[in-house]
Amino acid sequence: MAHGDDHVGAGSRAAPRAASFRRGFRERSPLVLFAALLLAGLALLGFEALVRSGVFVAVSEGRFLRIAHDDYVHVTYRVAELRQDPPVGPTVYLFGGSAAMECFVSEESLAADVSRAADADVGVVSLAAHGQSFAQTIAIVDNLPDGDALLAVGLAPRHFTVAPESDAGLLLGRTMPLVSPYLRDALTAQGIDPPAVTSVLPGTFDYLSAYLQSRSEDGLAWLEDVGYEPHYWDGQPVRSLSAKTSEAKDRIAIDAPLYARHGAYNLAMLEELLRLAQERGFAVALFEQPLNVHVADPTWGGVLPDYRRQVRALAGRYGVAYLDVQQRIALEDEDFGDIYHLVARGRLQWQPVLARQLARALVLERIVDVRVAT
Repeated sequence: MAHGDDHVGAGSRAAPRAASFRRGFRERSPLVLFAALLLAGLALLGFEALVRSGVFVAVSEGRFLRIAHDDYVHVTYRVAELRQDPPVGPTVYLFGGSAAMECFVSEESLAADVSRAADADVGVVSLAAHGQSFAQTIAIVDNLPDGDALLAVGLAPRHFTVAPESDAGLLLGRTMPLVSPYLRDALTAQGIDPPAVTSVLPGTFDYLSAYLQSRSEDGLAWLEDVGYEPHYWDGQPVRSLSAKTSEAKDRIAIDAPLYARHGAYNLAMLEELLRLAQERGFAVALFEQPLNVHVADPTWGGVLPDYRRQVRALAGRYGVAYLDVQQRIALEDEDFGDIYHLVARGRLQWQPVLARQLARALVLERIVDVRVAT
């Protein structure tokens, strides 16, 4: 009976506590509400500070990935790692879209080819991601650690079709929770009204929502480790010639009017990127990403010659290298999985030529001090 009395006594004590807790939600005292809001605000600020600090690298990257090809989470994680443990010695940072990701075998093998061509130890870090815009590249570069580095920036027609409104989301942490004062100023100069306060919280909440949804749909537990896969075309069947031709026709029909609308904006953002690189003391090599011109109008609806002419002028004005690897390789349609992406046999042709050109750029910029074979 004593045990029964204890149980009743505990229940009677718990009831008032529960009622008191419920009353807290109905509290209308301005002072109490202000205190609650203040505590909530401090909690959010603390959470944002944790995200910005990059302390999350204490947990393995795969636990944060929503899918195996989660490029922007991967890039965010790599930037945080670089800030905590900067590279020692000359480094090539590779930027661009998914076609840039598919043009080399791996960071390690590209680094080995560049180092061999330069006769010096050179590291390679890929910070490319599908659909990466110049504004996104600016945000990443603004967060890189100091050091001797060459920024290898990939170019393709789609880089010049991005709408400024899409880039504006970066100021709220959307796609990547990276704070970039330089990007905020650059977008403002392009007529984009920045938010009153730059915060990564909206993007972080978007990420958390997508993370929970994606993990649930794929049957993965929260924080289950997922391996990152940098190649989209590994073992996938190559598309047929007719499928590629149709894809190219459809893409050009989209890109040409978007370029007419947004080309000047994206060229301006590319120039902002070159200015930022100068300020940071980084060298730059612009390079054309692979493009399957076997199945498409070689001018890409007039987009290619127009932006290349202006990029060439920009490169000359800022004294940066402008590489065109594809002119030095006899690529065939079979080297492409679609209209943009090289398959394994194409990468094996592209990578050594890209490596030699990057090594030459490193020497010309005096990042390494030896002669390089062309």
